[in-house]
Amino acid sequence: MIRRRSRDSDTSAELTSRGIGVGASGLVITLLGVGLASPILVWVGVSMVSSLAVALAWLALSVRMFRRRFPHARRSVVPIPLSVGGNGSVVISIKTATQRRGLRLSNALASSLDVREQAAAELTGGRSTKATVWRSPQELRLEYRLNPTHRGRWPLGPARVSIADVLGMATADVAADVVEHVPVWPRITDLSAATGALMGNSERVILGARTPFPDDSSLRDYRDGDDLRRVHWKSTARRGAMVVRADERAGVRPATVIVDLSPHPIAAEWSIAAAASIAVSILESGHPVQLIGATIDLAQDPTDSDQRRDMARAALLNRTLDLEAPMSREAGQRHTQTAADIATHEGALGDVVIGVFEPLGDDVLSTLVPLGDTGRAWALVRTDANPRHRETADATVRALLRAGWHATTATADVPLADAWSGLVSGGPR
Repeated sequence: MIRRRSRDSDTSAELTSRGIGVGASGLVITLLGVGLASPILVWVGVSMVSSLAVALAWLALSVRMFRRRFPHARRSVVPIPLSVGGNGSVVISIKTATQRRGLRLSNALASSLDVREQAAAELTGGRSTKATVWRSPQELRLEYRLNPTHRGRWPLGPARVSIADVLGMATADVAADVVEHVPVWPRITDLSAATGALMGNSERVILGARTPFPDDSSLRDYRDGDDLRRVHWKSTARRGAMVVRADERAGVRPATVIVDLSPHPIAAEWSIAAAASIAVSILESGHPVQLIGATIDLAQDPTDSDQRRDMARAALLNRTLDLEAPMSREAGQRHTQTAADIATHEGALGDVVIGVFEPLGDDVLSTLVPLGDTGRAWALVRTDANPRHRETADATVRALLRAGWHATTATADVPLADAWSGLVSGGPR
């Protein structure tokens, strides 16, 4: 899940203001002593320059010792992936190569180290992180919290260790580990109550479904080739016709969720979060679901509700990680046209189709219109305060309603749960 970049082993070193002052003063005094033929001034100047050279040598030795004594750096991020609006924690542990030799020297080195972490503003909310550092001869440990505010993959690291010489004349900055790109899922709103009602109603109107007896709702009529071990003899005797135990998932209607993105990043994020929330709620109601539209890889299989619930949810949300707002509305509509073609096919096979749309052009609308005849098509059309945008959004809703869709507008100012439950409970409006 976490993408890693190769370790940056470069070490950058620089003189402090004290080191610059001592070195420059030493050179000046040495030159002055030579010019004045003063052995004392030459000795003082050379001593000052020599002290700077000793500091640099000490720093080089400390960096080398650090890499030998603390070669093992490990970062753990919990949870992975993170979610917008949630919290996460990071622990960086830099351990010694040995716990028996050179403890006194390691202890002196560890006490002089300054450890810090580089994190993208999208992971910290743009605020500085308050980290806790523990030092021991065997381990350096840094802990801090994350508060992600944007969906996507964001760089974390490298952890950097600052090492200074004992005289404070020079410092070195050492990368202790690698850069990782941490995935952040969109904010998910709980829509389970309304979605459960929507999908439950859709199951009861599956074409060709029979009305089962209360005690044999998982049974179906026997067909040639069925395994006789699946015959339910008690119900067969009662009904006078052979029946078998059906697949637990038989008759469970799948769903297709379309996400249509605006070229404006904030609006696109709202649509991604809304579509992901709807898709997750469908999955949690026990139905297979596929999320299509935008630049989602259409080669991926629909998320199957037979998978472990947490694995299926993760697979679904991972498809949103790399989505970006299109360069233009025309580009966005081309993606939506492709998704509409797929949804039309899936709807004909019995899928519930749900769209989170921007105002749509005539070509996309003409593709979506036939889905209204199924009675299983629902749409949230995003709108905002812009009068022209609101007008075109209302026009899209009216066109979908005339075609038999259940549709309404939605804005970022209204909680998604309210907009969704209003659509599901109120039907077309």
